[in-house]
Amino acid sequence: MRFRQIIFDVDDTLIDFAATEHYALRSLFNAHHWKLTTALQQRYNSYNQGLWRQLEQGKITYDQLSEMVFRNFLKDNLQINVDGLVIMQEYRSYFSESHQLLPGVIDTLRFAQKKGYQLAVLSNGESFMQEHRLALAGIKNYFSLIVTSQVAGFAKPDKRIFDYFFNLSSIGPAKTIFFGDGLQSDILGAENYGFNSIWYNHRHRKNNMDLHPLHEVKNYPQFVKLLKNDL
Repeated sequence: MRFRQIIFDVDDTLIDFAATEHYALRSLFNAHHWKLTTALQQRYNSYNQGLWRQLEQGKITYDQLSEMVFRNFLKDNLQINVDGLVIMQEYRSYFSESHQLLPGVIDTLRFAQKKGYQLAVLSNGESFMQEHRLALAGIKNYFSLIVTSQVAGFAKPDKRIFDYFFNLSSIGPAKTIFFGDGLQSDILGAENYGFNSIWYNHRHRKNNMDLHPLHEVKNYPQFVKLLKNDL
């Protein structure tokens, strides 16, 4: 086998992030009787994604992001003042209960495990929340190692989160491949660290960062086909 280990991202790679975010945001707004329009949700999505890009670029920390998201968004858009961390904790309680898998995930994990690959997770996120969602989705036990940015202290694509991961893994980067949807986090992180990746481009985005994943797939059946041919 060319590779022995596959690292998976979680959000929008294993679990449908859009569905999770939609559920959590609507649950939060309903609980507080705040009106959530489609336009407001789109503004939230853009604002939140921008903060995560800043996190990935090392401009803010995870704790800063957690405090800023709802404090700033609600004040700027609804003129509501809140304790950002309190509202984020409530939002994450809803977020942690949503676990809709993307099509083909379970069959692919089962096939990869049968082929002899060691499976792992490396996610920018909170440890309990990510592990809880993986468990609810029925796939946590497929992974021999689950590492999050919260426990590592650094977020993808920072090289230090990969140092942390490989210090725990029994398989090194030369025999590992990363499977993820994020160019800025997953693919850039793997490339900068010097190991291979597969870009799961199911959202049909453009590779505008001049990155060079080993493969690009649009769906899980395409990934399984690669696995059948030992990548």
